[in-house]
Amino acid sequence: DLYNFKLAPSLTLGCGSWGGNSISENVGPKHLINKKTVAKRAENMLWHKLPKSIYFRRGSLPIALDEVITDGHKRALIVTDRFLFNNGYADQITSVLKAAGVETEVFFEVEADPTLSVVRKGAELANS
Repeated sequence: DLYNFKLAPSLTLGCGSWGGNSISENVGPKHLINKKTVAKRAENMLWHKLPKSIYFRRGSLPIALDEVITDGHKRALIVTDRFLFNNGYADQITSVLKAAGVETEVFFEVEADPTLSVVRKGAELANS
């Protein structure tokens, strides 16, 4: 296993002292050198799952909320900053979700450049 994957045998390695190789032209000095082509090393891919839909245009909130409700979600975590929470923007979302029977929680401690402790608080709330 070379560099995380298996390479199929290649017939273009040159003749060299290894022998057993084929080429499609006359044998010359360049074919007598032992050389091997190796694929570029590739690291194992890590995965990051995202929701099936991400809405971000003006006026897309009713469509996104309808999708949450029609997909049968039972819980929702609204993540926002203190300004939007204090000015009632989160209430627009929570009122629609609560009317549809979706349990909602609002996390409004998000900062412009959140610290690790803020992220951990949000993750703890999401997992509770």
